[in-house]
Amino acid sequence: MIDDWQIGSGTVYWITGLSGAGKTTIGRQLWQLLKEQNPATVFLDGDALRKVFSPSGYSLEERLVLGMQYSRLCQMLSLQNIDVVCATIAMFHQIHRWNRNNIANYFETYLSVPMEILVNRHPKDLYRRAQTGQIQNVYGVDLPFEEPEHPDLVIQNGDYQDPEEVARQIIALKKDLLSSTVASYLPSHH
Repeated sequence: MIDDWQIGSGTVYWITGLSGAGKTTIGRQLWQLLKEQNPATVFLDGDALRKVFSPSGYSLEERLVLGMQYSRLCQMLSLQNIDVVCATIAMFHQIHRWNRNNIANYFETYLSVPMEILVNRHPKDLYRRAQTGQIQNVYGVDLPFEEPEHPDLVIQNGDYQDPEEVARQIIALKKDLLSSTVASYLPSHH
């Protein structure tokens, strides 16, 4: 539940998608642009956070616990007026709903890329290795994933859109949403 004192907190820009969708690249670009406007902006990358929280594996249960830790960290930072760019897979409806219900200024971007493109794009051959049984617990191969139900923005990133352009699109849409929200609270003049 969001309390009244939380309004005006930092914004959490949650960028989600499968491995190889471009989350880190776009997230870093977004972070750089946001830092120009607000130096109190941090970038959290799922791979780096995984090292911080040190989970033991990649099962659905372990991924859910880890995703909730990311969410709570983002909430904690945003409550201190820090803008957060979090680039993570965390493809669980439960996490996205928790974020919307508990982070006052939450903006979700889903990077959608067809699996056949991800298979050819991934630098570590993650999907090919999973398809041949060399590794397990890979979203989209042997683990189901839940596409976001209500993202604020969906980017079809199969052809690798320009990261700076996508970052600017996220900022512009967030600004438009904020303006329309503020306008809906203003008294109408007759």
